[in-house]
Amino acid sequence: MLALTHLIVSLLLIQLLTLDRNDAFVGLLFGVFIDVDHLIGLKDYTQTNGYAAVFDLDSITNPGGHWKSLFHSPVAVAVVGPLSVASRFAIPLVFWGIHVAMDFVEETFLGNFSGVEAMLFAMVGIAFVSLRYAKYLESYARGTLGQYFRVEMEGIKRLFSPAI
Repeated sequence: MLALTHLIVSLLLIQLLTLDRNDAFVGLLFGVFIDVDHLIGLKDYTQTNGYAAVFDLDSITNPGGHWKSLFHSPVAVAVVGPLSVASRFAIPLVFWGIHVAMDFVEETFLGNFSGVEAMLFAMVGIAFVSLRYAKYLESYARGTLGQYFRVEMEGIKRLFSPAI
């Protein structure tokens, strides 16, 4: 699935589990950022298929592509499982498992960039915003949707602005 779909599903799960900042980072690491391995595998992919294949959408989205690492197979539970046990919480295993399951469903049933994935993205996005808005209303009972979006945008700006 697209990294954006993995991201929004992970963010929703973080909200549902009310994870703190550190646990949320671990969740994002195993739920989204394991896709960085695609960039690492891209070197081998281009050596095998040539640089032009990177711009061929059918070639690069082939489920049997050479650009996936061990972390995208069920065998990776041998690495992720002990990390979860060592850290005494199941967050790495849960987020990694959801990531791999989503990729499996896409490759086996849906295909790349499917309408079902777009619908999943939209539904999860709506659920995420609804949860965040409900939490906002708990703090600001008279807050409007417009005020909520302004607060969220300020939070995003603070996230990307340099610390003073």
